[in-house]
Amino acid sequence: MIVILTQCFPSRLGGIESLMGNLSLELSKKNKVIVLADRHHFFYDRMYDNKYKNEILVRRIQGLKFFRRRRKIKELKQLIQSNQIKLIISDTWKSLELATTHLNEKKIPTICLAHGNDILTNEPKKLERIKRTLNNCTSIIANSRFTLNLIKKLSLNNNNLGYIYPGAEDLREINVDKFIDLDGKPLLLTLARLEKRKGHFQIIKLIKELIKYFPNLKYIIAGDGPEKTKLKKLVDDYKLSSNIFFVGSVNLSQKKFLFENADLMIMPTIDESVNRSIEGFGITYLEAAFFSVPSIASNIGGTPEAVLHEKTGIIIDDFDALYDHTIELLNNKSKLEFLGKNAQIRAINEFKWENVINHYYKLFKSMQ
Repeated sequence: MIVILTQCFPSRLGGIESLMGNLSLELSKKNKVIVLADRHHFFYDRMYDNKYKNEILVRRIQGLKFFRRRRKIKELKQLIQSNQIKLIISDTWKSLELATTHLNEKKIPTICLAHGNDILTNEPKKLERIKRTLNNCTSIIANSRFTLNLIKKLSLNNNNLGYIYPGAEDLREINVDKFIDLDGKPLLLTLARLEKRKGHFQIIKLIKELIKYFPNLKYIIAGDGPEKTKLKKLVDDYKLSSNIFFVGSVNLSQKKFLFENADLMIMPTIDESVNRSIEGFGITYLEAAFFSVPSIASNIGGTPEAVLHEKTGIIIDDFDALYDHTIELLNNKSKLEFLGKNAQIRAINEFKWENVINHYYKLFKSMQ
C-alpha cells in the first residue's frame, strides 16, 4: 500500500494538484493507493472521488488548518496499524511535518516532494521547521534542477536528493467543450492562477502594442486569483476589452478547446522569490505542447527546463525582449510551427505520465 499525504489535490485546480492527482492514479495501476487529502469543495471533491473510486481511495479531511493537519496524521496512524504501508509520499514538507518522528520509528520510507514556493521563507523559525522535516525524510524529490538547487542551499544533512520532472496531462483524446467564441486571430493564451508572478500585467501592456499590427488579435486569460480585479482595470484603462477576455477557471474539456485554437502560449513569469513566489517548473507549458503550441517564457525559476529556448519555444531574459520575440513568432509562421512541433514531440516522449512514472519506480527500487 502507498499512502499519499497532500493538501493539494483535485478537484482543486493547480499545478501541484495536477501532479498529485496523476501521480496517485499512475501508482494505482500497480499498487493499492490511499490518499489523505484536504477537503476543497464538497460537491466537486465528491464527483472526483466517485469518478476514480475503482483506482484510488480518497479520504478527505476538513476543518481549520490546525485541526485538519492533526486529524490527517491521526488517520495515517490508524492506517499504519495495518502493517501494509510500504511507502508514504507527501506533496510538501508541510503535510509530513507532524508525522516524521512516528514514521521513522515504524521504519516506513517517506518521499517528500518539493516545488519551489514551498521551501522559500524569510522566517528563521519556519526555515528550521522545513529543514527538520526534510532531514527526517527518506528521500526528497524536486520538480526541476532549479528547485533541487534551492534545496541544496538549505545545507541539509539528508543527501538523498534528486529531481523528477512532473508529467503533464495529454488532453488530445478527451471530449472538447467549445465554451466560448474564438473568432480572432492570432490567439494568445495564458493559463495560470492570476497572481503577480505569472506576468499578466506585462502581457496586457504587450497586447496594447500588438493590436497595432494585429487588430483581430485575441488574448485569452484563463484562471482565477487575487490579481483579477487589477488586471481587469488595466484592460479597461487600455480599452482592450474587445481583444482581451477573462474566461475564469477552466475544466479539462475547456482547456482542450483553448489549446486547440491557440497560436502561442505566453507566460513569462517574474521572480517574486522575496515574496515567496517563484515558478519551480511550469506544467501548463507542457500541456500546451501536446497540441503543438509553443510557449514564450522567462529565464526565471525552472521555466527554462519546461520550455527549451529556440527548440520548443522562446525564453526571454527580460521583458524588454518580449515584444520583439512575440512579433517575430507571429510574423514567422514556419518558425512558430517548427517550435510547436518540437514541443509536441518532446511532450509525448518525455512528459506523458506513463513515461514519467518509471522514474518514480526507479527511485522506489533504490530505496529498498
